[in-house]
Amino acid sequence: MADKVRHCAHCGGVLEPATLERVSAGEPPMVLTLLGLPLLRCAKGHAVPVHRDFMVWLMRTLRERAGTEVPGAEAKGMLFKKYYCACGAQLPGQAGREGTFTLELAFEGAPPFRAEILTPLYKCAACGKEQARSAAELAGRVPEAVKNINDAAGFPHSG
Repeated sequence: MADKVRHCAHCGGVLEPATLERVSAGEPPMVLTLLGLPLLRCAKGHAVPVHRDFMVWLMRTLRERAGTEVPGAEAKGMLFKKYYCACGAQLPGQAGREGTFTLELAFEGAPPFRAEILTPLYKCAACGKEQARSAAELAGRVPEAVKNINDAAGFPHSG
């Protein structure tokens, strides 16, 4: 079955597969960078996501994987949160340094690409493990970061 030819909504030109080498968005405590982002681009440089469901897929995938693959402490407390390492020790109040976690991604029918999540790291004094303050909080920042990636890439808004 032949692929349907898509045309640019701005100029009517034919959209061709392309990649955006690097696009970043966000601010501490999380900066999201996508490397080799697949997209469709016309000859005049207008760009759209590689598929209409791509940005929603990206948001869901990054949220899930940031919450499970990025090592992070567990938050405890209702009003004043404290963060605890898996070993049970409380993390220090200040981050030691910033670190990057890399996730390999692939959307069906598009070339693979990478996501890098830059976040402050907290070193557990008891076991020495470096980790994000909270993987759950990091995952909660993904939707805003993906929205900002959409804007930084120059993609149109769908809603």
